[in-house]
Parts: sequence; C-alpha cells; structure tokens
Amino acid sequence: MTKKIEVGVFIPTVRHGWVHSANAPYSPGSYKHALEVTRLAEFLGFDFVLSPQNWRGAQGPTRFWGDTVESIAVTGALLQATRSIDVWCTTHTNVYPPAAIAKILASLSEIGEGRVGMNIVTGGHQASFYPLGLWDDNLSHDDRYDVADEWIKVVKKFWTEERVNHDGRFYKMDDGILSPRPSKLPTLVNAGASPRGLRFAVSNCNVAFLMGGAGSSFESSAKQAKAIAKELNKPDFKVYGLMTLIPGESDVEAKALIDHLEAGVDLVGLADLAKGYEKNVKGFKEMSSSSLAPLGGTDYRCVLPGAFIGSYETLARRIATQVQEADLDGILVVVPDYITHLNQIGRRTLPLLSKYGIECNVGRS
Repeated sequence: MTKKIEVGVFIPTVRHGWVHSANAPYSPGSYKHALEVTRLAEFLGFDFVLSPQNWRGAQGPTRFWGDTVESIAVTGALLQATRSIDVWCTTHTNVYPPAAIAKILASLSEIGEGRVGMNIVTGGHQASFYPLGLWDDNLSHDDRYDVADEWIKVVKKFWTEERVNHDGRFYKMDDGILSPRPSKLPTLVNAGASPRGLRFAVSNCNVAFLMGGAGSSFESSAKQAKAIAKELNKPDFKVYGLMTLIPGESDVEAKALIDHLEAGVDLVGLADLAKGYEKNVKGFKEMSSSSLAPLGGTDYRCVLPGAFIGSYETLARRIATQVQEADLDGILVVVPDYITHLNQIGRRTLPLLSKYGIECNVGRS
C-alpha cells in the first residue's frame, strides 16, 4: 500500500541556517536568499516552506543566527512572490498579543489566498527575550503552555466569531471585531515534544513537528501524538518529522562533508545558546530533548543531532524507513546548502521514495 506524505523546507532566514560552523555554506539570513530558496522549493514541487523566528543570535565567532529577517514580514513577501506553495511563519506567544496576530494572519491569508500557516512557539530561551523586555520569569514551562492554550483560543475566536468577548486568566476582550476574517483557517503547527507540549500541539494545532533522524527515539513520541489525537477525536491530525540531510554523490563524499562542517564547529556560540536555556530556571528541566537538540547535550555538534548522512540514494532509503516506522504524515527538510543540496534532494532523493512505497509531490513534474 502506498503512503502519501507532504514535504516542506525549513528555509534559512537566519544566518548559517542550522549549520553552526565556520565552514557553513552560504546562508546570510537575508530575505533575498530566502526568496531564492522558496522559489526553488516551489519549482521542485515542495508543499510548504516554514521560516523560523529569532530575536537574538548566538554570541560566538561565526555569529550564527546573528543576522535574521522577521518571520511574519518575510511570509507576507513570499506569499506575494509565489503562486502555489504554502508559506508558514513562526510566532512567539510572548511577543504578539492574540488579537494582533489574528489580524496579521487574516491579512496574510488574503495575500496568499489561503496558503498561510503559523508555527506557534511559547519561547523558552531566556537570553532571546530578556534583553528585549519580553521575558516573564514568573512563568514555568507548563505555565507558558497555559498562556499558549488561551492565546490560540482567542486567536481562533477572532477568526470565527463576529464579535469576540473573552474573560480569561491571561487575556480579556470586550466586543472585539475582526473583519475580514480568513476565508480558510490558517494551518497551525507546533513542535512541542514534552508531555505538556505534545498535548498542546494535538489539542490546538493541525500538525506536530518532531525531531527525526538517525538514532532517534522519536517514533514513540509520534505514536503518542497519534494516540492523543485519537483520544481527542482528531483523525486528521498530522505528525511530521524534522530531518537534517547531509548529502553527497556517495556515502564517502557525504561523510567528508559532515567532517568538514564539524571541523569548523562554533563551540563558543553553542555554549552561549546553551546558557540562554539554562537561565530559564523555572523551565529548563521540563524542556524536551527536541527543544535542546541544537546543543547535543555537552557534546556540541554543528548540525542537529540525528542527521541522515549519505548519498542521494542512501538518503531516500533512510527517509522512507523512518516515515514508515514512525507512521509520519510528512517531513520538514534541513540541508547545509539550500540551493545546490536542496535542488539535488528534490530531483534525486525524494522521487526515489516511490521505490519504498512512499509518494510525495516533489520531483513529479
């Protein structure tokens, strides 16, 4: 039986993307580069792109994430510049009030004729928000999800009700009006993988992102998400795996590439990133392994843990195996070089999934 999946690209709107190395391929964290990547993804047949949101880069010699463009602003521009691909932004619940984000997403939905989505993040990296006056040290890990539960409830009210009245623990509205409302509700996604985060994702969103990859135990989390969805009577809920792909013409060439990237790993920047999480004194212990994945524990790595490394053919086999074992509905792709590597993955790896009973739209035309 053939399984159909959706495939998206985690576009590099942050400097160096997800390669924390002095040897990272060109990725300036600019709109121009993000536009080039998105147009390539649309041409290749990818279903969606997702941009991250970052407020403060790592303080290290390579300045990874040090240059960035704002995710929501980029989404509006990319929707205008594309025709068919979905474009998803990332929003922190501690930065944007729900009434404001409801109006912004309604406008983006009009620009893109319904092609917009939103990745909801509660924001656990203290060093990213405290310098901007956006950090509340009184909130625990679970408290932030309580805020997010009410936050998205209010957002949905503005999208679906003519007049919004709300008297909650965190937000109050009295006869609020949003017009026009989205003709199609934006896709909502979340990457929470802690027990509290996973329940938030399934309860409030359409899609959960989980950290996939080699040596990963995330299959159990994927099955847990599906179990919660069944409990909550959400049969259409989807689970995607985030996969870092390190390609080469051969397995040996791919291994040489990761060795080259690791030779330039920015240990100072990664240590600075770790401190930002550790300063979250009320939430650090509760954070999921996926939230802390960029750090790799004390064994810092220049790419996300669990990266698939191999030839374009090897990558197809490994992706297919994980999709089947975790019963994934889609994948989100990260690559070192978002032009050369993405082009080759789209033309040579993803079309090969059909050999293993997996179908996707990439490379079909």
